[in-house]
Amino acid sequence: MVIRRAEAPILAAVFLDLLGFGMIVADIQLRAESMVPKGLPTGLIVGGLLASTFITQLLVSPRWGVASDMRGRKAIVVVCTLISASAMLTYGLAGNLWILLLSRLLSGFGAANVAVAQAFISDMYEPVDRTAALGRVGAAISTGLVIGPPIGGFLAVSGGNLLIGLVAGGASFLGAVWMMIALPSSSPKEERRPGKSPVIDLRLLRDLPKLRPLVLIAVVAWLSLATLEGTFARLIAHLFKYDQREFGVIFGYESILGIAIQGLLLAWIVAKVRSTKLLKTAYLAQGVGLALNPFAGILMPTVVPFVVLMIASTLYSFGSSLSNPTVNSLCSQMTPDSRQGELFGLLQGARSIGFVIGPLIGGCLFDWHPAAPYLLAGTVCIAAALLVPNELALAR
Repeated sequence: MVIRRAEAPILAAVFLDLLGFGMIVADIQLRAESMVPKGLPTGLIVGGLLASTFITQLLVSPRWGVASDMRGRKAIVVVCTLISASAMLTYGLAGNLWILLLSRLLSGFGAANVAVAQAFISDMYEPVDRTAALGRVGAAISTGLVIGPPIGGFLAVSGGNLLIGLVAGGASFLGAVWMMIALPSSSPKEERRPGKSPVIDLRLLRDLPKLRPLVLIAVVAWLSLATLEGTFARLIAHLFKYDQREFGVIFGYESILGIAIQGLLLAWIVAKVRSTKLLKTAYLAQGVGLALNPFAGILMPTVVPFVVLMIASTLYSFGSSLSNPTVNSLCSQMTPDSRQGELFGLLQGARSIGFVIGPLIGGCLFDWHPAAPYLLAGTVCIAAALLVPNELALAR
């Protein structure tokens, strides 16, 4: 398969944006926790702050996807990336919870850049080649998340959120400029009469009912991930006295494994393993990896907790690296070319639902017992495996 030249600036921009995102991921939980006034429910406030990004994303991303179908991908993906860069710069200026909240809202408003980038890539390839192509997008995301968290952990200790915001925002802005210069103009894929859209646009699921089980699986799986990601930095700080640096190393390791699987192995695995079996195995691995995290210290001092955390991360990353592009590709194969932007906006919205509910539940459960969010997340992932249909009809 020939890789298209126009793919390079998209992958580069996705990498740079996720590089900045990864820097902030390494810091935001502990930064927000330090800003919560005494006497207020820390888990609920930190969870709500993290969820605010995805509430915004849930409302906005499907509309960005439809706009990219109607007006062309290039303008939308560039604008969204510029908004994402401004969110990171705002994070650098956050001295209280309100400015931190503003940065999270802006981040959600621009987060459709990845969904539109996926639609842009889907436009370039025939359905049979899309899993590998979307795997390369996943690898670009993972590469940014390999480098971003360790850098973010170092910057957090050295210069606080101001330094993180400046470096992260600069990286994302560079990606937007790169696409503005290097991407070819894109034509609209579909013409629609103007009309009022619902707050959450589910018309694609109405028109293509065979998408419904896959979107439901995506919601369930993202819910489990969000329950973990909203508390992981707090968990390792609470149980093992680790800070942003250890968080960055673990997060970066997960992303390295993601690159290897999505960029090098995914196309081969997809050719050898039936999609339904692949998804079930992937979600089971995710579930075990998630549930293992809070028990990392159970064998101390015989086994260093960091080693067990890395084993849990290996299982989780293996599963998520296989499941996410597979779900995206299956949905893409079921959807007409003219509605690919709408599809990836909807999938971004499905992710947002999980990340709205997950941090709120995870934060409250963590305050009750640190292990509780991880047991719930593991159970939810196993439920996702059970929800995978035995057969999937891919004909459009």
